[in-house]
Amino acid sequence: MKLAFMSSVWPAATLGQLIDAAKRHGYEAIELRPQWNHGHGVELTASADERRQLAQTLRDGGLPVCCLSPGTRFNQPEAAARQQELDQLHRYIDLAAEMGIPLLRVFGDPLPAGGGGARAAAYRILADCYGRGAEHAAGAGVRLAIETHMNCRAVDIGEVLFHAGYPAALWVNWHLSHCLRHGEDVDEAYRHIKGRVAHVHFSVDEKQEALATLSRQYRLLADEGYDGCWSVEVINPPDPESVLTHHKAMWPRICHDGAPS
Repeated sequence: MKLAFMSSVWPAATLGQLIDAAKRHGYEAIELRPQWNHGHGVELTASADERRQLAQTLRDGGLPVCCLSPGTRFNQPEAAARQQELDQLHRYIDLAAEMGIPLLRVFGDPLPAGGGGARAAAYRILADCYGRGAEHAAGAGVRLAIETHMNCRAVDIGEVLFHAGYPAALWVNWHLSHCLRHGEDVDEAYRHIKGRVAHVHFSVDEKQEALATLSRQYRLLADEGYDGCWSVEVINPPDPESVLTHHKAMWPRICHDGAPS
């Protein structure tokens, strides 16, 4: 498994600066969050010349971008609005393919609460939209990864994958803290997404309270042969250098404590 970090750790940094920071702190990849006015420039609004320059920066930097992470959601009640979101998703897929980025993070939340079949209906909508998105992604050589995020738990993503028929290009970004916050422990969450994890988001606070569960997550993934990235997601910290230093120091403990016996 490889250690990465999201551009939200250092929003003002250019793409070259993110690559330099990753190398300086011993990270193996970076993840880019578009739509938030970050300094990296990998956006749908980038011109053809800008895209060529960005692609050249990546080639010269020699460090991969493991994931492009827009805020794609399909919770709009109107079918026309969802179609617009799907059209934008296809553009992000094409941008990722153009930049040589193999993975695109997307969202399944917010899911409706209460009864009346609303959540089951939401599963079907997500399955339809992401199923069509996955078809486009497969043609572009990119995978989609739905994040366990807010009230979209691992069990919910498992339902979406089932209804979509498990497309080859539709996977999971396992952000464990959201599962824990909504009542799924690490083993329960894993049962619903086993074998479908393509990316991991994590953070360790200064009190290091998350180490035990993160180590268990690491072991579960190690046992299945997962070889993707663990990407640090800390949003707009006051001191990016300290965040990168701290998580690099914690990484061996997560790996060692979670290593298969």
